[in-house]
Amino acid sequence: MGEKARKSQTFSRVQHRMQGLTLIADGHRHLFSNVTDLLIRIPRGTHRHTFQGITNTTDNHRHAYSGTTGPAINGQGPNHFHRFRIMTQISNGHRHIITGRTTIPMLIRGIQTHGLIIEKVRKVKVK
Repeated sequence: MGEKARKSQTFSRVQHRMQGLTLIADGHRHLFSNVTDLLIRIPRGTHRHTFQGITNTTDNHRHAYSGTTGPAINGQGPNHFHRFRIMTQISNGHRHIITGRTTIPMLIRGIQTHGLIIEKVRKVKVK
């Protein structure tokens, strides 16, 4: 009982959605979908984001991927976006290229308490 209760903190962060199809390798493609992670400030008043994910399963395998977006394009405001181009990890003897651009920013608001982040709580009626 000697521990002090940690206070809840509200937060806001900007993320971008990333989704699409990988380029064809070994005769097939995979779907990918994720949101960006950390915002990294870089010189000249702009920023990048880290990201990671796992593709869908095609031909009984999937690929993990991670990377960093390019710098913000179209300023820093509500209409900016980022480009990305990375290679997935090797799976089933091959890898794929993931390339594209993010959506414009999404503002995520939530409450952080006890190390957990609660982004949205929805009541569901149980029968």
